[in-house]
Amino acid sequence: MIKRALKSQINARFGKGKAIHLIGSRQVGKTTLLNKLLENREHLFLNGDDPTVRKLLTNPNIEQLKNIIGNHTVVFIDEAQRIDNIGLTLKLSTDQLKAVQLLVNGFSAFELNNQTQEPPTGRKWEYQLYPISWTEF
Repeated sequence: MIKRALKSQINARFGKGKAIHLIGSRQVGKTTLLNKLLENREHLFLNGDDPTVRKLLTNPNIEQLKNIIGNHTVVFIDEAQRIDNIGLTLKLSTDQLKAVQLLVNGFSAFELNNQTQEPPTGRKWEYQLYPISWTEF
């Protein structure tokens, strides 16, 4: 595996009160990178490819989100662009569940940001993962 330059940047923002969004083309290692960051941390993994997860995270209210997340303080949502209206769900989570660190990945910022009328601007740090960067090369 390539030692990803973004790993330390993302790790430095961990637990700072904003969601962390990792975007990039398919198969560049987004999920692998976030799993590597979380390998020694207790976390909840929600896969947007799973129809049940998509149903749970489409338009939940805050009580439903609390029930889904439970006592977890770290939540990783993989393939978030597949979840309808995910932007509003992320906004609600970030605003109301301040103790929860969200990590979200998807292949397109356009897809993530266009899932809601109110994008999570100011509530996230967004990183673009490329197949390889000059530093990594």
